Amino acid sequence: MNVVGLTPIIPIVFAFALPLFSILVKGNRKIIQLYALIGTGLALISSYRLFHLVYSSNTPLIYTFGKWIAPIGIVYEVDKLNALIALLTAGLMFLIAIYSYRYLEHDEGLEWYYTLYLSLEAGLLGVLLTGDAFNLFVMIEVTSIAAYALVMFYRDRGDSVFAGLKYALIGAAGTTMYFLALGVFYGVFGTVNFADLSAKVHGLNFPVSGTPAGNIVIASGVALALATWAFLIKAAIVPNHFWLPEAHPAAPSPISAILSGLVVNVGVYALIRFLYTVYGGSLAPDLAHVVSLLSVIVIALGALSALFSALMMNVQKDVKKLIAYSTIMHMGYLFMAVGLGTEVGLQAALFHLVNHSIAKALLFLAAGIFIHAIGSRNIEELAGVGRRMPIATFSLAIATLSLVGIPPLNVFFSKLLLFNAFIDKNLILAWILVISSIIALIAYMRIFYVIWFGKPREDIKTKEPLSMSLICLLLALTCLAIGLMAPVIVDKLIAPAVVQTLDYNSYINVVLNLASKVLH
Repeated sequence: MNVVGLTPIIPIVFAFALPLFSILVKGNRKIIQLYALIGTGLALISSYRLFHLVYSSNTPLIYTFGKWIAPIGIVYEVDKLNALIALLTAGLMFLIAIYSYRYLEHDEGLEWYYTLYLSLEAGLLGVLLTGDAFNLFVMIEVTSIAAYALVMFYRDRGDSVFAGLKYALIGAAGTTMYFLALGVFYGVFGTVNFADLSAKVHGLNFPVSGTPAGNIVIASGVALALATWAFLIKAAIVPNHFWLPEAHPAAPSPISAILSGLVVNVGVYALIRFLYTVYGGSLAPDLAHVVSLLSVIVIALGALSALFSALMMNVQKDVKKLIAYSTIMHMGYLFMAVGLGTEVGLQAALFHLVNHSIAKALLFLAAGIFIHAIGSRNIEELAGVGRRMPIATFSLAIATLSLVGIPPLNVFFSKLLLFNAFIDKNLILAWILVISSIIALIAYMRIFYVIWFGKPREDIKTKEPLSMSLICLLLALTCLAIGLMAPVIVDKLIAPAVVQTLDYNSYINVVLNLASKVLH
């Protein structure tokens, strides 16, 4: 098995084996933690190896499960876009696994937490690496089920169970819509392989699956509408956002960091794959009109999400709900950028996705240290605790300043790219970015002011948990380093990924050449 197929397999194998392994080691917490670190560490190594191979190649890499080539079997196809996001995902999952051990020091069921944690990583990596729309559905389900259960990890708390069930209900509605979209795609195009779908949309021949049957314009409109609505739910875009402010705060803080930093990326990535890989480039006029209309809707909903969430941030008393609304705001930016359909817009979206994931994970982890110490998510009850935890407070400051867009931190540069992309399309979009950022700044500064300058409760006697704070410090320094190296990162990593994403012919030809060799 090559590195493409191995990467998502590692965490799922570790996840399935962990319950039995925990019995063999009699629930020893330190051994279970080491086991989880080995699993996430190997996934990180494999993801880095995959990233290196893809960026050294001029064409995407492919892996055929069971040697069944597309469109007969499921293939994994990795280009620079998904290789970069997979490395980001594996890196954050490894660091958050280290953070989790101390955070959960007083909780039972560590083996089940890491079983679900590794399953969540396997699902995320599967979503990113698959080249098949049906397998994308399967991996979204794997990701979702693990996420629902982790939100309900504190199963003795009513808010946790309620939030998890609410998340599961709306999530199930989303995946059902996507499954219906797959039925439409398969019924008309005779395939659910991304490369094959793209070939048929662009009038190219592909072995075995034949030619489309029926009106591909109507089918595309219906299928894309259903799929996009599902992706709007997964990314928590208004009006499908209402599950997130309940689900993310109810989860353990390390899971909140993953949900807001990584899981919501599923909707953004899937939309990019459909709009740019399958329906990118020059299309027949009727098809182009369908995609254009969809893009306008995506941009409008993204803009609404940005403004609405920035306002909602300022009325929250729960620190994690405030941060959750911040996630909705940034997802709005990403959907606006993806909807532009331009190279600059996609560059801005990809760079901002990377920067937001790191900074938002950092913000949740830093806040989680204070919540762990005080036992409360209420902002007023966290007053003054930051003065006793300087590393965590420094990390919180870096995360908030970065997300607002203060130079030279990383998010400033992706927001600058977003601004340029928006102003090329419509001045109003650029103003929405600026206004929502200013409104959000007020909310962020309120958190920092209370935590640093507020009067602490006299009964609080706490020391800074170094194993958690050092993870935050590493991420804070990463935000600074990415900011300082932003031009190089955009030139060497972001721009090549975007160029390859826009080249749908390259994505098609890798699978087509393999299929032609085997079938002829």
